[in-house]
This record gives sequence, C-alpha cells and structure tokens, in this order.
Amino acid sequence: MTEDRRIWVVRAGRDNQADHLFLHRDRIAIGLAALGRDARLLRPTRAAFKEAFGREAAAPAAIPIQAGQLYRFVHEMRCGDRVVYPRKIDRTLRWGEVVGDYVYETEDGPETPHRRSVRWLGAKSRDDFSPGALYELGSVLTLFEVKTFAAELHRKFERNDPPDSDEAASEDETGAIARDIAETTRDFISRTLKSQLKGFALEHLVADLCRAMGYKAQATRPGKDDGVDVIAHRDPLGVEPPLLKIQVKSQDSNIGADAVKAFYASIHDRDVGVFVTSGGFTSAALDFARNRGNLRPIDGVELVDLIQTHYEALDPKFHQKIPLRRVLAPDLVAAE
Repeated sequence: MTEDRRIWVVRAGRDNQADHLFLHRDRIAIGLAALGRDARLLRPTRAAFKEAFGREAAAPAAIPIQAGQLYRFVHEMRCGDRVVYPRKIDRTLRWGEVVGDYVYETEDGPETPHRRSVRWLGAKSRDDFSPGALYELGSVLTLFEVKTFAAELHRKFERNDPPDSDEAASEDETGAIARDIAETTRDFISRTLKSQLKGFALEHLVADLCRAMGYKAQATRPGKDDGVDVIAHRDPLGVEPPLLKIQVKSQDSNIGADAVKAFYASIHDRDVGVFVTSGGFTSAALDFARNRGNLRPIDGVELVDLIQTHYEALDPKFHQKIPLRRVLAPDLVAAE
C-alpha cells in the first residue's frame, strides 16, 4: 500500500543550489563534501561510514550526523519510497517517487555528487498543510525521514484530499509550534555554552555580554583574579561606584553556598558581586544571596535569556560560536 512507503525529505542546499538538478534532471542529491568519493566502496555499516568521514577530516561533532544521512541515502532509501522536496523559491512541497539506486556523479553539480533518480508526481503549496506537518518538515537536516505527519502527506498527495478543519492552523497548535521554536533555540544556546564555551571562553563571553548591556567590562588575567573573573562599571574611568565584580563558573552541577560565601568575602560594601554559572545554585546558596543586597546570582537559565536579549550587540566572534538566525514566529499574546 502507498501508506507503507517511507517518506524522505531532501533539501537542495541552503540556497537551493541543486534546484536545477532536482527538477530538470530528475535527481535528488546530497552534498556531504567531507566524503568526496563513491559511497558504494564503503562497507555497508554505519561504523564504516563514520570511519570514512573521520578520515576525511570532517568536524568531529558533524561526523555522526553526516555519516548517518549518507548511510540512509545509500542503504535505507528504496525504490518506490516517496520524497518531499521543500522548494523555498515558490513555497511549494514537491512530491516524488524514488526510481533509481544510489549513484556517484560529479557532472552538472560536483558539490552534490551523491544522487538518486526520482519521478516527480506533484506539487502543492505549503499553505495546504497543517502547521504540525510544516514544523516536522522544517528540520535543518539535509536528509531525514518523515514520521509524525507521514499520513497527512500521503493523504494530500496520493489521494489529493483538500485541507480540512482538523488540520487548520488552530491558535493552540500555532502557539505550541512557536514555543517549540523558542525552546529549541534555548536548548541550542545552553548546549553550546557547556560544550564550546568553557573556562576562560565563558569569562570573555560574559565580559562581552556586559559590554552589550552598556557596561565597560573586561576579563581579568587568568590566575590573578582572586575569584573575580570580570570587572564591569558604568563610568568610562571605572572610579564611580558601584563596581561589578563577576565570578564565572562553567559547570553543570549546582553552585553551593560555600562557593558563594567565599566569593562574597571579596566584595566591598560599595561593590556589587555577580556570580554567573552555566549551571544552577543550591537553595542554600540562593538563600544566602537573597539576604545580601549587593550580591546577584545568575544561573544558566537567566544567562541564556540575557544572551538572547542582547545577541545582536555581541561581538561577531561570539555570533560564530553561537550562530543564531533571527526569525519571526507567531506571538499570540500580542495578537490578543
């Protein structure tokens, strides 16, 4: 039955570079330049594909993702499976059937050499589909299988069913999608802080975040800080109180009261101590800070909030470390 056929989403590149190859040569293709050779020469195992990408010096974090996508394209995709190509140029979803096995071709687009033949069966506007289906199709991966909304795609394309009220963009569903986007962004920032911005790197980010907020700020010299990692102040010379003395800790575990008390011991009455962590604080640590007017704890949740709020004013080098793209999402509260 048609519904038993798997559905794969394949993209034509970030800027639709392979659009001509897809629609005029009836090929679907993925680039993955880290492996510049015929994937049929590799042993048909995921481990072999990962090993090959590692030899080709792919970024370590990208190896399992890229190797997995190519393995699925070569060994899991079958003739008869369905393909969705989300075409940005005209906001359509193109629907096709895989009709050829994997081949390695470099003519007419050497940047996308891993290919399969496809027979295009139809096209529909994105407006014909539910927000949930469009959200699933919005994954950043070049190749992935549709799971949750596969039945809707089969129904719309194979039976040509019109949109119905059950799939309309309800306020609740649209709001849920907007929340998912926001939560995914927060998760990405948090993971990046913990994996890419540890130790001194996080201290320099906090210093730049202070500058983005309007302070004069600089990170102190490693080993010479007496527990203070960043100094920030409002006036140009740094002589007018209050002076912000900031300690920065990049760790997943909660900061205890003893660590907060030790830091606060170095804070003078005219200064403000700020304890920043990518993790959290114990209840005892928060109780201690709550009774000190010149002590401010900032946990990982609030740190992510501050980064999102002041992201555009951060130094471009931190945009490269935490790459985000400004998008517009439904704001149902404002709409009321």
